[in-house]
Amino acid sequence: MESWPVTRGREHLIRPIRQIGRIGRILRFLLLAAAVSAVVLAAAFGLAWHLCPFPVERLRQWSTSPAVLDAKGRPMLSLVGPDEQWRMPVGLADVSPWLIQATIAVEDERFYRHPGVDPLAVLRAIGQNVRARRIVSGASTLDMQVCRMMENRPRTGRAKLVEMFRALQLNRHRSKEEILEIYLNAAPY
Repeated sequence: MESWPVTRGREHLIRPIRQIGRIGRILRFLLLAAAVSAVVLAAAFGLAWHLCPFPVERLRQWSTSPAVLDAKGRPMLSLVGPDEQWRMPVGLADVSPWLIQATIAVEDERFYRHPGVDPLAVLRAIGQNVRARRIVSGASTLDMQVCRMMENRPRTGRAKLVEMFRALQLNRHRSKEEILEIYLNAAPY
């Protein structure tokens, strides 16, 4: 009958077990902290959603350029608006499909696939900015840009969070086509 090899006892196992126990406690603490943070953030988000309704009336606040029309309602002369921008309101059906495709390609390529905030773009921008140790990339979607134009805030981290929140709300109130039309009418081209 074979016998098991004689060892020094279990002393050589104690240190790794203690290390696993310490690492396990740290991991449990981090997991608990992440879960509590997620619950607190979800509660704060839900509370803000109900206490801060989306200001729908501000979606059409942009001034348009004054225009002189002929007897048939066609523009004869347009002037710069009070905000020193040229803005002639136009329906999405009257905009060139090329301009629409170019705008989406440059500004927000996943426009139709996110709810107002593009999580992949946010992660990409955070990674690029951390690596460069300065802001080199943004993650603003067309929805967020409409909200920024609607509520002119200073560019801070807090303002970016408000834009994200408002963009999610905007998507509950307007279709993607309506958001695109608002953007094309509000953005100074």
